[in-house]
Amino acid sequence: MVPTIQVREARDADGDVLIGFHQSLYQAHRDEVVEKDDLPLLEYRDYDRVLGEDLQALLRSPNSHVLIAESEGVAVGYITGQTTVEPRRVLPRRGVVEDWYVTPEARGAGVGARLLRELEERFATAGCDVIESATWSGNEGARRAHDALGFREIRVVYRKRT
Repeated sequence: MVPTIQVREARDADGDVLIGFHQSLYQAHRDEVVEKDDLPLLEYRDYDRVLGEDLQALLRSPNSHVLIAESEGVAVGYITGQTTVEPRRVLPRRGVVEDWYVTPEARGAGVGARLLRELEERFATAGCDVIESATWSGNEGARRAHDALGFREIRVVYRKRT
C-alpha cells in the first residue's frame, strides 16, 4: 500500500524539521552530488547561520511559500519558492523554486512531484507566467525529476577560482 502524502504550509513550530531538511539539502546531499574540488565554489563561511537566515527570510516573506510533505504524520520533504516580478520581461511574473528536498527513503514515491504541484498552484494563484528552478550540475536525480516534470534547461552557469 502506497502511503498517503499530505502537503501543507509550514508553521513556526516546524522550525527544527525545516532546518534539518535545509541542512540535509545544502550540506549532506550537496556533498553527494557536487565534486569535492567544486565545494569551495559554493561554500559559505558560517553555513549554519546562513541556512537559518535564508529559511527565516523565506518563512517571513509575503512572496514566499514553504511547504512540507508528510506521510503518516512524519515529514518526508519540503519545497520553498517565491514570486518575483521583472517588469521588463515578456513573462514578468516568475515563480522561483528555491529549495526542494525529499528524504532518501521517500524518493521515487511521487513526493517531490506532489510538492512541486502544490507550489505550482500557489504560483498560478499569484499570477506567475513561468516557473524556474535550479540544481547542481552533478545532481542527476534532480535533473531527471526536472525533465520528467516539464522543465527545460535554458541556462548553464560556470564558475572557476581565480
